[in-house]
Formats: sequence, structure tokens, C-alpha cells
Amino acid sequence: MERAGHLLTHVISFFQQHRLETAHAVLGVSGGVDSMVLLHLCQRAAEEAPRALGGFSVVHVHHGLREAADGDAAFVEQYCRDRGIPCEIVRVTVVDGRGEGLEAAARRARYEALAERARAKGGVILVAHHAQDELETFVMRLLRGAGPGGLGAMRPDVEMNGVRVLRPLLAVEKGEIERYAALHGLLHVEDETNEDPRFFRNRVRQVVIPALRAVEPRAEEKVLQALELLWEEDAYMRELAREAVRRVAVRGADGRIALSASRLAELHVSLQRRVIHILLNCFSAREWTLAHVEAVRRLAFSGPPSGEVHLAADVRCVRSYDNLYIGQPPIARPAVEAAVAWDLDRAAEARIGTGEARWRFRRLRVAHPASPRMPSPCWLLLPADVSRAAISIGVPTSERVTLFGGNGTKKLQDVFTDAKLPRDLRARWPILRVDGEIVWIPGIMRSGAHLWRDGPAFVIRARPPAACQRALGER
Repeated sequence: MERAGHLLTHVISFFQQHRLETAHAVLGVSGGVDSMVLLHLCQRAAEEAPRALGGFSVVHVHHGLREAADGDAAFVEQYCRDRGIPCEIVRVTVVDGRGEGLEAAARRARYEALAERARAKGGVILVAHHAQDELETFVMRLLRGAGPGGLGAMRPDVEMNGVRVLRPLLAVEKGEIERYAALHGLLHVEDETNEDPRFFRNRVRQVVIPALRAVEPRAEEKVLQALELLWEEDAYMRELAREAVRRVAVRGADGRIALSASRLAELHVSLQRRVIHILLNCFSAREWTLAHVEAVRRLAFSGPPSGEVHLAADVRCVRSYDNLYIGQPPIARPAVEAAVAWDLDRAAEARIGTGEARWRFRRLRVAHPASPRMPSPCWLLLPADVSRAAISIGVPTSERVTLFGGNGTKKLQDVFTDAKLPRDLRARWPILRVDGEIVWIPGIMRSGAHLWRDGPAFVIRARPPAACQRALGER
């Protein structure tokens, strides 16, 4: 850990190590002792090592949650005005719309505000977290059941909201920061909520950290050493997990992410958990715990072929046979029956559905097919004397279809169930009819109606939208 007199050398070395010589740094300054020390160190670095940092400005985020908040903002603004430091007071509205808690919602709003200013300047964010903050974060995440990625706590250099966030004081003890402030006569404000036991972090600070120090006085240093090893191993595993996500998951038109349970099962269990964690982070920045991840794994690998788990922040995982869908639930839309008439003699193509749910059909007239067998259920062979067809969606699943070979009929509901077609796709799945009879359910089955026997024929190919293609490929 650093001595107070060496903090400037430490910070300049940090800037150089992280190649900030041309970067503009947006400092998040609350007015507390930690952020005021970081601001003072940046001032001195600009004078004594001007090539270490490209420049800096101050942003104070006003959350509007405390009576003293106006005074804190005025203090930071006056300090910067007296010293000619560019400063902006940014007022944010804190709304806990994700079920993450007021602390987490305020933190998210703060970083979003800082990131917006940093992006506008093409720069980075500097914040004043120190070694005790790191220890507290580690303990909090441990108690909340975080996995290896979460247990990595805060990192010296990380990307958030598309911007680099750097923590120059992360290896510095709180006592060294306070001694530096006293040595240079730095004034600061106090946040009275830091003593409020209603907040989880404060309870950890007041109860758990003193107990840890009683066992190991160098608790911060020991945890930081362990974290440095964890960061290196986590970076390697994270890259493997990102590659696995690209192989097993894809975002659908409805905003949800779809993946195959069987493909997920092919991964090592550690990668399974990391893949799920990455996907959950796509929908909420909350700290997802091992309990959330394991709920998804249980749904994927055990129990009935269909089911659903509600996680948090309105994020759900739905299983339909081999398919898993993660995300906020899509807006329920009633099944609306629609149909298009297709003159096979005149039109080479027909379409049904809209946007990314559109199906396309193309026909080719063949003088004499070599065989009635088609390459896949997405192809259909019709006698050429069939000149008109109708393609429908939203067909009631109580309708019956004649089985190939004439061996009875079956309800569409049973056909879809046997094909393991996800329920949310059934209302959008097309049915091709001739003279009112169901002839073809593209990608699933050919009925026993209007079979080709001999002579000229129409060969029809269906091109499903991406979501339906995935369902066909994973059944």
C-alpha cells in the first residue's frame, strides 16, 4: 500500500501505465475526501507531469436524494471556479425501475451521466474508489452469492456504458488518503448516509470489515493480491465465454435472446454459468447471483420440456423443448388469422407475415420431377394442375390435417407438439391449403392431400424468418 507522500508518484505512474497521455479524463467528484484528493492529485499531475494525462474536467452528479445535496454541489462548483477547473453539475432522476435497489439505481444513473460527458469529449472516467471500497465490494458480492466474475469486485480499468472507467486509488488505503488530505489542508463534505445502517454497504463497513481486520490487519492488501490473480484468470475465462455465447445464442426480433439447451449442455459447467451471466447482463446491470444463474441451468437441464422462471428486473427465462428464451416478456399479441391467395401459374413468389416474421415462398415449374421425395420439409411438390393455393397464419390449432398415406387425421395442436414447435411461434406458422384442405405445414409435415403422382409439377420452397429457422434447426 502507498504512503501519503508518495500518492502523486503513484497516480502519475498509473496514468502512464494506462496510456492516458492523450486522454481527457472526466472526474466524478462528489465532494467527499476521496474524490477531493483525486482531484487535487490530478491538479498536481497537470503541473508536474503534464504529459501523463491529456487533460481533465470535473462532473458532480446531483442525485437529489439528500437535503445536503445542494450544498455538496455548491462546494464542488466553488472549489473548481476558484481554481479555473472546468466543472459541470449534472442533475439526475434516480428511479429504481429494475428492482435493483435505490443504491444501485443511483450508481447506475451516476455512471450513465459520467459516461455521457466522457463520450462527448472522447475521453475516460476517473473515480476515487480505494482499497477499503474494494474490500467492501468483495465482501458484499461474496455474501450475495456472486460467481467468479462478480467476486472480481472493482477493477482498475474497466469498460462501462461504452467508456473506460479507471480507478487510480484502488490500491491505496483509506488512511493514506485521509493523511494526504490533512497534509495539504483539503476541505471536503461528509455524506451522512455513509453511517446509515439501512444500507448494506454501511453494515458491511461497520460490522464485517472491523471483524476481518481483527483477524488480518492487512485485509485490504491480502484481498487485493487475491483479486489480481482472479482478474487474470477471469479475463481468460471471459473470452472463452464470449466465444461460446457467439456459438450458442442469438437475439431475436422480439428482443429476447434464444439459445439451445442441448448446445449449452455441451459446454463445461463453468462456461455454462458464464454464458448465462453474460446473457442476463444484456437485460439488467444488477448484480446477478449464482442463484439466478442456477435457476436458468435447472430449467435448461431438468424438469418438464416447457417451463418458465422469473428472475429479477422483469427478466425471465422460458423453456420450450430444446429452446431457451431469456429477456423481458414480449408484449402478448392475439393470434390474428390472415391469408394470401397465390396464383401459381402467374406468380413465382408469395409472402406472408410482416417485418422479421415474414415467410417467403418461391415456386418452380418442372416438366417431370425425378422423384416425389423432397430435400427437406421446407420443400413441397404439387401437381401442376393445382393452379391456386392459399397460405394462412393464425389458424386455429383445433383444425385437423390428413396424415400422409391417408391414415387418419391429427389436430394441428398435436402436430405442433410432436414437432416440438415453441408455443410462441405457432400462431405465426403458415399453413398452405389447396381447395380448403391443408396440404403443407412448411418445415414440419406434408399432408396426404393433393399428392403428385406423375407428369408436370410445381416445386415450392419455403424460406422461414430467422426465429422460425432456428426452431426448425433445433427441434
